[in-house]
Parts: sequence; C-alpha cells; structure tokens
Amino acid sequence: MLRDLRVKNFALIEELEINFDDGLNVLSGETGTGKSIVIGALEMLLGARASSDVVRSDKKCAYIEAVFEPRQLEKINKIINQSGIETEESIILLSREIKLNGRNRCRINGQLATLGMIRKISQYFVDIHGQHQHQSLLDKKIHLQLLDDYICDDIGKLKNKIKSNYENIEEIENKLNNMEIDPKEKSRKLDLLNHQIKEIEQAKLKPGEYINLEKDYKKLNNMEQIYTVTGSIQERINGEDYNTSSILDIMGNLMSELENIKEYDSSLHNFYDDFENIFYQLQDLPYEINNYHQNLEYNQQKLIETEERINLINELKRKYGENIKEISAYKDKLQQKVDKLVSREEQIERLNKRKEKLSEEYYQQAEELTNIRTKRARELEKEIMYELRDLAMENTLFKIDFKEKSWSADGIDRIEFLIRPNPGEELKSLTDIASGGELSRIMLALKTIIADIDKVDTLIFDEVDKGVGGKTAQKMAEKMVKISRRRQVICITHLPQIASMSDNHFYISKETNGKKTQTKINNLQREGKKNELARMLGGVEITKATLKHAEEMLKMAESKKEQI
Repeated sequence: MLRDLRVKNFALIEELEINFDDGLNVLSGETGTGKSIVIGALEMLLGARASSDVVRSDKKCAYIEAVFEPRQLEKINKIINQSGIETEESIILLSREIKLNGRNRCRINGQLATLGMIRKISQYFVDIHGQHQHQSLLDKKIHLQLLDDYICDDIGKLKNKIKSNYENIEEIENKLNNMEIDPKEKSRKLDLLNHQIKEIEQAKLKPGEYINLEKDYKKLNNMEQIYTVTGSIQERINGEDYNTSSILDIMGNLMSELENIKEYDSSLHNFYDDFENIFYQLQDLPYEINNYHQNLEYNQQKLIETEERINLINELKRKYGENIKEISAYKDKLQQKVDKLVSREEQIERLNKRKEKLSEEYYQQAEELTNIRTKRARELEKEIMYELRDLAMENTLFKIDFKEKSWSADGIDRIEFLIRPNPGEELKSLTDIASGGELSRIMLALKTIIADIDKVDTLIFDEVDKGVGGKTAQKMAEKMVKISRRRQVICITHLPQIASMSDNHFYISKETNGKKTQTKINNLQREGKKNELARMLGGVEITKATLKHAEEMLKMAESKKEQI
C-alpha cells in the first residue's frame, strides 16, 4: 500500500508530505485548494505524461516521491532485478524529478530507472478512479477485461493457452504471407538461379586449379626465352662455344692454382675443397639442363586453352566469389534458393496443416472459455444489481451481452455492458445512456465485488461522489469502507457521509500571502474531523447545529464501521 507521499514545487504545492495508513483515507477541503493536484502528482509519479507546466513558478523543477509497501513485493522485486536495480527488504521507493527544460529523472529505490519500468511495476500499486477514469466504462473493450478480472484465477491457465495458440497462428500467417509469390515471378527467379548454377557447374572447377593454370600460362607464354637461356647455360658450362673457355675449364684451372698453394695455409685447403665440390656439381648440371632443354615443347594451342580457362575462372570470380572455394560455396547457396522455391508449396502445405491444428485447439479452448464467461457473467450481473440496489439504483437491470464472435488473444468473445435504469424501458448500451454518476456507482459496485481478487493494493476515488447525496452517499461510503477492509482506499470527497466513515482524514487548504499561493495539508484528529464535517454540512460557516450534526454523524459512522 501507499505509505508516504511527498510532493515539492508541483503546481500550487510548495512542499507537502502525507503519511497514509490502512483503511479508508479521506482528503477533503474547499474547491480549488489542490486536492486533485495531489492525485495528479501521484499519477505522474506512476508514469503519466509530464509537462514542465506543472513546475511551480520561480522553481527549476518539481519533485514527487512515494514509499510503497506492496503485498506482491517478491514479484515486483523480480521485475526490477531484471533491470539491474537493487531491492529493499519491505518497501519500494519511487521518485520522479520534472525539470523546466522538459527533462525527467525517474528512480526506483534511489537508482535511475526508465519511465517504462515504473509503468510496468505501478500496476501493482495504485488504481485511480475519478470522473475521467470512470469513462473507461464507455470503452467496450474494457468490459471483457472487467469480466475476466471478476472470474480471475479460474481462467488464468486457459487464457494463457489461448494467447499462445493465437500468437503461434499469427506467426504462421505472417510466414505464409511472406511466402506468397507470383507464379511468373517464381519462374523468373528459378530461371536466373538455374542459369547461374549451370554456368558454375559447366566450368567444372577444381580446388587449386587456378594456381596451376597461372604457373602453366607463365611457362608457356615465356617458352622462347626459357629455351634460349637454358641452351646458352648448357653451352657455356661445357664450352661448346669455341670462342670462350668453358666454366668447367676455368674451374679446373682455379683448382690447379689453389692446389699448388693449399699446403701453406689451412684456409686455402678449405677453399680448395669448396671449389672441388662445385666442380663436381657443375659436371652433372649440364646433363640435367640439357635434359630439361631437350624436353621443352612450345604448344600454341595449349597456351590459348590455358589463357581461355584463366579468363573463364576470372569471369566467375567477378560474379560469384574471390576464389574457387567461394564460387563453389555460392553455387551451394544458389541451390538452396532453388530448393526453397521448389519446396515452397510443400512448406505452405505444412504450415497450413499446423495452422489448422492450432486453430482447432484455439477454438476448442476459446469455446470452453466462452462457457465459463457466460456462466460467470450471469453471476456478476446478479452481484452488480445487488450492489446497485444499495446505491439508489434498485430498479436498474444490468446485463452482460455476448456479441458476434471474433478471434483475438483473449478468445472469441466480444461483450458489452447493457443497463435499463427504469422499468418499462429497453436494455441499452451503457455507453449510450449512463450518466457520470451512474458510471461512478457501477464502477464502485464492480470494485466492491472484485476487491478480494484485485492485484492492486491501493484504490483511489477522486470525487466519484459528484451528483450523489442522502442515502446514496451513505451507501457509497459504506461500500468504500467495505473495500478498505481488504484494500487501502484513498478518497477525495465533498460528502460528509463519506468523510465521517474515514479511518484517516486529511484536510487540504490553500494559503495566500499576497505574492504566493500554496497548498497545505493537516491530518485531522477527532475534533478537527468534526469541525471539517460541520463545514461540509453547512458550507463556509460552522454553527452549533452543524457541529451537533457532525458529532451525530461521527457516532453513527463509528457504529456502522464496527458492523462492516
């Protein structure tokens, strides 16, 4: 529940702190003192859109802070832990700073948080109902949600199954929509893909082939130079050119000269050995070169074929990959695309069968949910009419009408609340004939019924008593007390009947010093509460008669509260 609310520099509020308690908490005061501003600040703290207009004049920012002691603390802590926010043992601290420049800072337990995170957890804290909020009853989509809130745990698992099947069916339909292709477009794609595959396959590429082709091309393209150079080397080693000495002769002469002096120095002996090794190697080398030279064969046709093969592979590389490995991998991808196009009909058939199976499950589950809703709707109708009798709507007939079915994540039901305020009239849509006061009382009746199962800790009623008085006001007060025994209730009211039943009464006033106006709050004790009731009964002037009446109301309220 909401324990503490602190508001600073917000509209008329310079600084305000309210310590709420269990039971029925009432806020009262004259019109224009800022009672609804307090609730407005709380709404902004819980995620409502903020504007810099709310910042008090001559201030740079507004600040709102609240301490909650939620019943579902473990579930809430699990949510905020997922965002890396540390938890407290028994409380949740929310704060929001609204600056003139439009920037906002939200915090959970003193740690920076997003507004989305606060909205996500605030659903467990407070449910605010006022003249505007009750207009939500005019939205037919809310009617089904309210019925399901009443049924609650009886349909939780069933609704989860329905939602899961619905989402799976939608996913399949999206896939089917994406798989749709025009037959001509399909044929065109297949022709292109098959042409590309055929082009690669006809090349009959082999791993490492391109490197070998480059080697062959280099040799064939330079065959004349190779033949000339190798022949010349052979001749010069053997001395076949009679104009010059052979390399072997020169080496032999050098060895003879070294042999004459090698005994004079060991280093010269080493040089001689090196020359001797080279000499014997040179003797074999001409035979090897000659053998290579004799086997050289210039093949113009092979050169042309090799060049054409290289050009072909280069063209494939330009289109499909930087090397033969990449080209082969690209061909595999092309084949996969072909297979996918060819097998598209098979995939569509499989998906349609899956969709048919899920749809059958969905409608079976949805029909089961409809049966439960129909049965429990009749029960809710009776309970609402019972509660409305206590709220001066004893002749009202309330019906829950099941409309034409349409599938959604919530099942196949569309419902609408119908009422007949007076006997002899026809049932009509709540959205067509209900007044603001009637909407308030219907919502109060609903909240009275579902108070035990509502997940929200605190219910706030913001002047829902407009247009209500006398016995109806008293019954409305008793309903609020009844709800407050199971949930914390905060109510802004102008009715003394409701204020007299409060467990905690806060009086809100406005003070002006000539330059500034600010809202003040006072937690009333019994005597202060009696004076406020007297003011509410008599207007501005408090008389002995209104004080006496206020005392009688307090005693009667104390007696009634003991009976609830």
